[in-house]
Amino acid sequence: MRQAGDRDRDGEGSRREQGKGARRDAILSAARSLIREQGPQVSVERIAQRAGISTATVYNLIGPREQLLGLLLSDQFEQLRDTVTAMNLVDPFRVGEAVVTISADMFVSDSSLWLNVIPEVRGAFGARVRPFVSFQPINLQREAMLTAKHLGMLSREADPEMTAMQIYAAYNGALFLWAGGLLTDDAFRSHARAGYWAVLAALASGEHRRRALRELNDLHGARTRRLLAGINLEASAI
Repeated sequence: MRQAGDRDRDGEGSRREQGKGARRDAILSAARSLIREQGPQVSVERIAQRAGISTATVYNLIGPREQLLGLLLSDQFEQLRDTVTAMNLVDPFRVGEAVVTISADMFVSDSSLWLNVIPEVRGAFGARVRPFVSFQPINLQREAMLTAKHLGMLSREADPEMTAMQIYAAYNGALFLWAGGLLTDDAFRSHARAGYWAVLAALASGEHRRRALRELNDLHGARTRRLLAGINLEASAI
């Protein structure tokens, strides 16, 4: 039988964890707002000041800068996972598409944050950030492509893991071009979706490949129509 002292200790431990969680959330919220305002090189001291806690607490609860950026990405990707899961999609190709489109929308909707963060998580420093990212969207793509393979939606030669990796690479290519200022928000969304369906057009089987090609052609057609709509044909005529 549990004693009153045991219950008191459990309650105290629970309150302590809740307090740590609240301080962690305050740190991440302060970091987001300061990065939006000042860029990614904001100091730990400024974050602590904005969060209303000590600098030592930031280091104790969060750690170094690479861990802070990893936690910001983790929160983003966990929200993505929960959103896609709540959609209860059955078609694995639609699951994969949802990962791409929702993720792009999430980055674009908070561009003042992510246009500062994304360039920071490339190269050697990015390798130091990755261990602190608790969940990666490629895991959702792996699950979707494994299901697609099981259902015969991928060709015999297609490996689900490599298919997910190619989708991930195509998406990251569009993401980094956007973060580098080379793609507009709409172009980022369009390139991300086109990259997804281009991979499936190459690796899907039978009717599923034809479906991927239709999706890809529709995307290209819509993009062409948007481009033509912005051209004054009369003014450009010779």
